[in-house]
Amino acid sequence: MATPEQQPVTEPQAPVPADLPTFEADVSGPPRRMLRTLTTFESFKYRDYAYFFSGALLSNIGTWTQTVALGWVIYALTRSTSSLGIVNFLSGIPVFLLSLFAGPLVDRFDRRRLLMWSQVIMMGQAAAFAYLNHTGHITIESIYVLTLIGGVVSAFMFPAWQAMVPDLVPRRSLLNAVALSSAQFNAARLVGPLVTAAIMAAFTADERLGITMVFVFNAASFLFVIYALAVIRPAQTAHPDDGASAMRRVGAGIAYARQHPHIAMHLLTSAVLVIFGMTFMTLLPAIAVDMLALGSTGYSSLMMFNGLGALAGALIVASLPRTVRRERIIRYGLLAMAVAAILLALSRSYAVSAALLTVLGVAFLATVSSINTNLQTAAPDHLRGRIMALFVVAFMGMMPFGSIAFGALGDVIGPGPSVFAGGMVLLGWAVLLLLRPGSLCPRDASGC
Repeated sequence: MATPEQQPVTEPQAPVPADLPTFEADVSGPPRRMLRTLTTFESFKYRDYAYFFSGALLSNIGTWTQTVALGWVIYALTRSTSSLGIVNFLSGIPVFLLSLFAGPLVDRFDRRRLLMWSQVIMMGQAAAFAYLNHTGHITIESIYVLTLIGGVVSAFMFPAWQAMVPDLVPRRSLLNAVALSSAQFNAARLVGPLVTAAIMAAFTADERLGITMVFVFNAASFLFVIYALAVIRPAQTAHPDDGASAMRRVGAGIAYARQHPHIAMHLLTSAVLVIFGMTFMTLLPAIAVDMLALGSTGYSSLMMFNGLGALAGALIVASLPRTVRRERIIRYGLLAMAVAAILLALSRSYAVSAALLTVLGVAFLATVSSINTNLQTAAPDHLRGRIMALFVVAFMGMMPFGSIAFGALGDVIGPGPSVFAGGMVLLGWAVLLLLRPGSLCPRDASGC
């Protein structure tokens, strides 16, 4: 595909800060006046962001098809919520252990190339799942090994992915770009289960072949994001090697977070959210089977409703005016999530559970997008990779601990009471933030 010609975007009333690169927009598409009216999609003015978004969307659709199918395979093999928790633990523990060291690499090296190689390896993982399932050799042990490999790759991929978004759009469009990136991820959460269900329906006579084709579909989907990464040219700022050791570079990011309490509180809130607020995702296969008496299609549809809510939440956040306080979104989003999780734990109705999962998706996405954007804008450019690595540790890195703990708890007291317990803890944290609104704001800020 030919590269469109680009022209500088000049908006005198909203100048690009001096410490940021100048971004260019593709003017070969709709008239600029029309794009200005579509504020929800303003980041698509920037050609590289549009490529980045499109490639990631198609790849993530494939990833979510695999996530749905793999959860079903694991529960069919073991009938144990502990196994679901262990798989999530293995996917996340490398993120917890390695992401801090990935942060300095993200700040120093080409993020685009790092992401390209990570996608190639993840494509190989999907191909391995397809081969093992097709030959009948897939076991819980092989799933554990491949999941651990994917977790190691993710430890380097996630900080680079998060830190690259500000390289593609100017700071004034960052909240919009982050929200749209979340929208594409959650659009994939919506479409992925539908694709999984469609593939499985096409192979109802041979369920194993249907699951194999899901893994093949995921492997092929990585080609789109690899192509997108190959054609974009992010405006990453080069920082000279200061000769500091890896530990000193990691320490610089931690020290910055400690010196800015509102950053530390955002990171702590992320950890509480994923440990106690995301228990329903780990236990959803068990909720579908044991509480709602659903099959694989019903389980896929529950995932779809949660993705639909998250997509709606992303578009709502992307449409908000820049004057909206993101700190308020975080506080009330946590409260909504906690209440919805508690009600989900008590539900025995498919319709009610689907509605609550939709609400959980909206609240989760609005909260996480706001946390992400606050951290992106608070971090200086030379430390952004390290601050986002801390976010990845707090967000993705804490997820395995919640997964393994609540997976084991689910085997003892059941999936419903486990989700209820997590929701109550999250409710307590939301109330604390509501009583202390300034905890998420810089000391010199007002009106939080």
